[in-house]
Amino acid sequence: MKLQRISELQHEFSFLNPTENFNLYFSKFLDSDLGKIYTAIPWDALVSIFNIKESIKGTKNYFSPQGKLGLMFLKHYACCSDKRLIEQLNANIDYQFFCDIHLKYKRLSNYKIVSQIRCELAGDLKVEAIEKVLYAHWS
Repeated sequence: MKLQRISELQHEFSFLNPTENFNLYFSKFLDSDLGKIYTAIPWDALVSIFNIKESIKGTKNYFSPQGKLGLMFLKHYACCSDKRLIEQLNANIDYQFFCDIHLKYKRLSNYKIVSQIRCELAGDLKVEAIEKVLYAHWS
């Protein structure tokens, strides 16, 4: 493959409509190594085991129930600090797909949210049930 300078590229980026090429980006994500991990995880079963619910009262959570679990998977996958994970999440669209979040022009700045989610999930940890679900799904 021939290398090109960015200034030589003729491609135009549209910043007016963030969902314009969503399907293209998402299909490329699914083809990546991280996307293959994403498709191998039984998200719905894990969400029900952890009994994670959307908050009805109070402020809206940034992360969906699946996104909270995704963030914990990414924490292990990326092998980085909470602060670095949030920095990567802000900059990497594949990480955003994995965490079921689309930040658009926003940036997460509270890196303590990772620790808060970790504590929330640890409060109702059922290791045997999780192992059974993963074993049944992967065998």
